[in-house]
Parts: sequence; structure tokens; C-alpha cells
Amino acid sequence: MTLTSLILSAAVLSSFSLSVLAGESDYSLWPRRPAELEQARNLLREQKLDEALELLRPFVSESGIAGREARQISGSINVRRYLSQRHPCSTTHVVRRGENLARIAAATKCPVDVIMLLNGIVAPSDLKAGQQLVVVPMNLRVELRPLQREITVWDGKEFVVAYNISSVERLSLDVNAETTVQHRDGYVNGAQVSRRSTQFLISDRALVLSNGVHIVSSQRGGAPVVLMNSRDLNELTLLMGVGGRVSIICNEDEFSPEAGSEK
Repeated sequence: MTLTSLILSAAVLSSFSLSVLAGESDYSLWPRRPAELEQARNLLREQKLDEALELLRPFVSESGIAGREARQISGSINVRRYLSQRHPCSTTHVVRRGENLARIAAATKCPVDVIMLLNGIVAPSDLKAGQQLVVVPMNLRVELRPLQREITVWDGKEFVVAYNISSVERLSLDVNAETTVQHRDGYVNGAQVSRRSTQFLISDRALVLSNGVHIVSSQRGGAPVVLMNSRDLNELTLLMGVGGRVSIICNEDEFSPEAGSEK
């Protein structure tokens, strides 16, 4: 290239850079950040939660930075509702004589720890006949994307919340898989505790799936594991009841939320 060509090229690039910085060009080397994201944050600060969620709805299924930010903001709103008496499917259960929390949990499909959280119960033995309890059936589903290092929780087609995955070990990343939550475990100082124990309420949680995958906050044994932040995992285990559907998605083209992992 001649010296004249180099000078002209440098001039063009310099002019282009200045126009981008000055906002004179529609072209950008960086993806645009939708204005709706900042608007939603402002609505969140003003406690206009429904308006913020509606603004974010078109973005929560997107990949990339915009989608992740939309899921982050939406999740901060939704979890408050889904783990409170304002849950969209909350109902009231009247305690019958002789009932305990385990029986109520089985009848209502609302885990014991969730019943205690929703109703501010500290001592399960304090239940009284005629007492009214707020309960919610846990019918949420999970989409686990190991390659994107993300777990999303859905209520049907409605997005609830998203969590980051720290790492994935010994998990097949070749095909999609459909499974369910087999049981919810609790650990205190590395030792597993009974779900009927009061220690379960302060334990670090883990989800064991029917296909043998463990979603945990620390490595245990030789099973395939998905590692998450302890706080996020404890929250996830409150949202997901036993039997809840989990889709492990490695190929988006072969995944359908309605039909399962295979179209």
C-alpha cells in the first residue's frame, strides 16, 4: 500500500471514530443496549413493578447481554412474589385436627420449608386446628443451559428468574435431556440432614434429578454435577418442588418448551 493510501485510510478511520463518539453515526462496533432496560430499572426504583415486567417481557428470551440483563431485572421482581403470600397461585389451607406440616405439604404440593417461609412458622409443632396457612403448589419448570452457564425458571411460558452456573462436571453436553426433580437435599457442614429435621431449614440445599445429575453448591461424590452459588441454589430449591420438570438444553434447535427436548 502506498503512503498516500495509508494517509487516506487513517483519515477515514479517524473521521469515523469521531462521528461514532459524537453520536453522528448509526453504526456501532458494540451491540446497542435497549433503552427499555434503563426504563425498567427506573420503574423498579419507583416500585412500578408490573410496568417494569411488561417492558422487559420481549427481551427475557433473548441471548446476549440484553437478554441476561432483562432476566436479572425481571427475576429480582418475580422472586419476591413467588416466595411470598403474593404468589399468583397462592391458596389458603385450614389446618385440620391431627394434621402436621408433612401431611399438609403432601396434600398441597407445597414443600414444608416453603409453608414455613410463607407463614412465618418457626416451630412446626405450634400448628393448631383451624389455623389458616397460605400455601402454593410448586409447578415451576427449569431450563438448564450448561453451555451458556445459565439456569432459568419458568411458570408455563412466563419467565420467573435466572441464575448463573459456576461450572459443569461429568455432564453430557451432546444432546438435550428431559428429567425431573427427584428429591431436595440439605447439608450442614458437609453432612446430609433429614428433611424433617429443624436443621434442614438452615442447611445448604441440593437438587437431585431423576437422571442422576446433582445441582449443588460444592462438589460431592462422582455424579454429574452442576455447581451454583449457595445462595442462588437455596432460592432455587424453594421454587422447585419434587417432580418439577427440568430441561437440560445443549441444542436450541432441537428444544421446544411445550413438547420437551425433542421436536
